[in-house]
Amino acid sequence: MSARAPAPRFAQPALVLRRFPFGESSLVVHVLTPEAGRLALLAKGAYRTSSAFFAVFDLFDTLEVRWSAHRGQELGLATRASVRTRRAGLSGDLARYRVALGLLELAHLTGREGHEERALFRWLEGGLDLLADGRTAPEVVAVAADLALLRTNGLEPALSACASCGAAAEERAGPVPFSAALGGRLCAACAAAARARGQALESLPLNLMRVAASLMAATPAMLLHTTIEPMLLERVRGFVARFLEYHLETRLRSRRAAPVASRPR
Repeated sequence: MSARAPAPRFAQPALVLRRFPFGESSLVVHVLTPEAGRLALLAKGAYRTSSAFFAVFDLFDTLEVRWSAHRGQELGLATRASVRTRRAGLSGDLARYRVALGLLELAHLTGREGHEERALFRWLEGGLDLLADGRTAPEVVAVAADLALLRTNGLEPALSACASCGAAAEERAGPVPFSAALGGRLCAACAAAARARGQALESLPLNLMRVAASLMAATPAMLLHTTIEPMLLERVRGFVARFLEYHLETRLRSRRAAPVASRPR
């Protein structure tokens, strides 16, 4: 009986999405790579201080990882890993930490196993860089990242034209009809037709559409100098998050309200 062929070896940049203890000293990590997409790796002995993996597989850092895996194998074996970009400061700022966790959750939900994910990798690394830079408010990064992810997946909301008929949106005062199910804002005629079919619509102020459109078009360099009034930004963040969660068909765990600690007696 012939010996089993050696497992193919791979080397790529990677970002840790999730990690779990395995046994007494090892670690299972779910990572995102540009070429192989999302994959799970076993890092043997990662909790031992003498291990080459010790303090390497941290959240938010860009790594260079080598691993081996047979085709169809669910869990690869990490053979070498090193840090390319350290973003340790994100763990020391609660607001940035929570937004960064949200980005990792979105990448885990949308990343595909065994498929090329260059665009998603660039999106995640770019968002983490903005958060680590510290000059852009984390709430701005969160909204811009949601919109960029939707655009990357061809799901961006219609903000300047009717999502149903494509007609240029009316630039008039007053609330704007909006539907996540139909793809974004609607003209008056399409909104009336949707209501006649029994579909529920939101009514959003026009300035929310304009702020969201500007954030969706903004480059990372532009976001460095973007400031938005907090109450306005919170409303934009709310409707963009609802739109995103509708199309992902899930409620993001990282965005649920943190439980209020009870007062000790």
